[in-house]
Amino acid sequence: MDTVQLVGLVVSGLAIGLMLGTLGGGGAIITAPLLVFAFGLGVHEATTVSLVVVFLAAISGLVGHARAGRVRWRSGIVFGLLGVVGAVPGAWLAGHVPESVLLAGFTLLLVVAAVAMWRGRVGTSSADRPTWLVAAVAVLVGLVIGFFGVGGGFVIVPALVLFLGFPMPVAAATGLLVIAIDSVAALAVRGASSLDPAVALPLALAAVVGSLVGARLAGRVPVEQLQRTFAVVMVLTAAGMGLRLAAV
Repeated sequence: MDTVQLVGLVVSGLAIGLMLGTLGGGGAIITAPLLVFAFGLGVHEATTVSLVVVFLAAISGLVGHARAGRVRWRSGIVFGLLGVVGAVPGAWLAGHVPESVLLAGFTLLLVVAAVAMWRGRVGTSSADRPTWLVAAVAVLVGLVIGFFGVGGGFVIVPALVLFLGFPMPVAAATGLLVIAIDSVAALAVRGASSLDPAVALPLALAAVVGSLVGARLAGRVPVEQLQRTFAVVMVLTAAGMGLRLAAV
């Protein structure tokens, strides 16, 4: 690996971690495509590296949020475990649907969620919601994640804000807990035999640093600004998915 590639990995890792730590999502959906198109990894290897990087960044960001008291542990654990359960039938359904339909559906989902995040009320609840409500939303979110195969934080954080009434910083923090649980489950199934340490290590270390910085920023940026920034990132992602759809 030459110096240019190493610098590229470090810069990319910082950006991925910063997005995860601040917004609670965005890392997984950009990491794998970046590794494929910018660094020449195969799709399977890229997604495995992505899971490792996102898991480590999520854990590091979670530590910073936990110190600030923004993590809803009970809701996050229930949400994460039931999300894994919901993702299984979602993934099965995805195998029976053409790729163009998946891409179109995911693009539409991002746009709808972005509009809701932009226009919706900023969460202000300070108490945990009933476990049954968390469970119902978690299973539905798991189905969506399993069906579309991507989107983790982009689905989790809006669900926590719009359906469970979490303030945006709390949703971002709790979303990292959910992402960490989902990443572990995916890695357990996938394994790490195709992991390239020369790529994964600098990317992951930089992502950890970025996530720690992002967790600190999340407590200082106005809640509404965070929520609307998340909405803008979702629209940009939808635009990218739309371009990919046009190429299918």
